[in-house]
Amino acid sequence: MSYMGTGRGRKFRVLLVCALLMIIAGGFLGYRYRGAIRLKMLDILHSFDDEPALPDSFAWMDDMPPGCWWLARDISDESPLTPEQQEQVDRIQSLGYLSGYEDAPYAAGVTVNEESACPGYNIIISGHGPGVTMIDMEGNQVHEWYTPEVSLYGIWPDAQDKTIPVDFWKRTHLEEDGDLIVMVECGGVVKVDWNSNLLWTSEFNGAHHDICVSDITGNIYVISRNIHINPEFSSTELLIEDYVCILDSMGNEIETFSILDTFKNSPYAPILQRMPQAGDILHTNTIELIEEGDLPEDYQGPLRENSLILSMRTIDLVCVIDLDTRAVYWAESDLWRMQHQPTLLENGNMLVYDNQGHVNASSVLEFSPGTREILWKYRGSDEAPFYSLGSGSCQRLPNGNTLITESMSGRAFEVTPDGEIVWEFYNPHRAGENNELIATLFEVVRIPADFPMEWLE
Repeated sequence: MSYMGTGRGRKFRVLLVCALLMIIAGGFLGYRYRGAIRLKMLDILHSFDDEPALPDSFAWMDDMPPGCWWLARDISDESPLTPEQQEQVDRIQSLGYLSGYEDAPYAAGVTVNEESACPGYNIIISGHGPGVTMIDMEGNQVHEWYTPEVSLYGIWPDAQDKTIPVDFWKRTHLEEDGDLIVMVECGGVVKVDWNSNLLWTSEFNGAHHDICVSDITGNIYVISRNIHINPEFSSTELLIEDYVCILDSMGNEIETFSILDTFKNSPYAPILQRMPQAGDILHTNTIELIEEGDLPEDYQGPLRENSLILSMRTIDLVCVIDLDTRAVYWAESDLWRMQHQPTLLENGNMLVYDNQGHVNASSVLEFSPGTREILWKYRGSDEAPFYSLGSGSCQRLPNGNTLITESMSGRAFEVTPDGEIVWEFYNPHRAGENNELIATLFEVVRIPADFPMEWLE
């Protein structure tokens, strides 16, 4: 008598049939609810697209070096992935997270530099470590500011976000003598000289995402935050509350005020109903000062001098606060999704980086704050895709071109008003056994060709 004819064999067949039925049922349910499952997984990924921390399902990236890294968009056949790494890439791609990225060629440094590109130098703010570099238009390094001393826990050992492995600079401001004002993510603000010597440090204030420096007073405007319980929103749940922190030119605090309180006391208070009840309820990611002389002489639009432009990713909101009255007097939220870097242009319009307004495609928009009309847009194409799920920046250049930082792909590029790419740069900082990780490019800033450079001599 064969094994399969015994009682043990019949039990085995029953278990086998049950297993097959469960697989079929699971497959049916997975297919039936595939959209909801995919959206839920994407929501989890979106929740920290700007943060270096990663979910448990991304534990395979725990061995990456300090800093902010992501899967490289430009992996070539010359640097193949291991089967395990390829499986991980496929898993992410199945969520639509890196859709369209797999065919990009390997590249590093400047890959395009046409005569129609705007001349100057480029400040490269990368997530690979505590420093920034300056390169010329050909990609040659002109200068570097780098010091391991200027890091989150090196200066502020009692920083609040103790679980975040941050060791990079997020935003900088170059002064004419070569000094650099630096915002250390989740920490505060420091100043280093042209030779990377530390000149001063602010107190810990939870600085994050962006700073702005006044050309008139030298005051520094910082997005800061506090992780705490705010009884007005929840008596039990922690939330991240964002503030505007104003420092003087030596890093001393002048004033700090709550962005939440500013909204609560304005006609735009109903917008707060869009916020989640806990966690990163606003995710303010941009701050820009409108000061005297920034608006056109004949300007008739709604913006005012001595105001702050703010961007809040969680509620898809760009708004402007009057610093004299602490009132929100203008806001817009329907032209983009998960946006970054709204910036005032010389003609009184705004430029905004729209991260997720279209499926697997980002855009940069120029629009009128008065009419809400979109006057210019760059979105990329199938041949030249452009998509950064999080982060990103944009800068209108003196010759009318636009410099765009595609942060999570480690790429920056300059386009003409007609959308032609005339300059392109890929972050050369790679990691992993097969260079499968690329350091995030937080921002690339074009410095004018006539910027004082005597300090380099």
